[in-house]
Amino acid sequence: MTSLREKIKLSLDKNVKNRDEIATSTVRLILAAIKDHDIQFRTKKKGDLISDEEILNLLLNMIKQRKESVKIYSKAGREDLKKREEKEIEIINSFLPHQIKADELNTIVLESIKELDCSSIKDLGKLISFLKSKYPGQLDMQEVAEKAKKNLQ
Repeated sequence: MTSLREKIKLSLDKNVKNRDEIATSTVRLILAAIKDHDIQFRTKKKGDLISDEEILNLLLNMIKQRKESVKIYSKAGREDLKKREEKEIEIINSFLPHQIKADELNTIVLESIKELDCSSIKDLGKLISFLKSKYPGQLDMQEVAEKAKKNLQ
């Protein structure tokens, strides 16, 4: 099975051959961010390369940043820039596993609260850590936190 890192590198080769300018630059940005995190990882003497799970978190953060940009460009009336950011989100999303939607997420949060025997908002950190490791790259952690807070009073 190929690692996420290898998938991203293969995608770069494919996009360069297809002369897809936006996809090529987006994948290059992803690889640069991964390399940057690898360097930080080595500096902290934790190993040579970040794991696929950490790459997934990195990709989720990149999507989050682009969603913010889309909002800003929409308000500013910059349709061209907004479209580019949306295309980048689409490209980054292609490397992520199936994303869990809101209705499914509610069930998962409730079941996890029961499983971990969470009783108050003080258990939020434990719950989020559990869900992050159980569903790497599949959850919008901001949504998870909101749903968890509603259920943990």
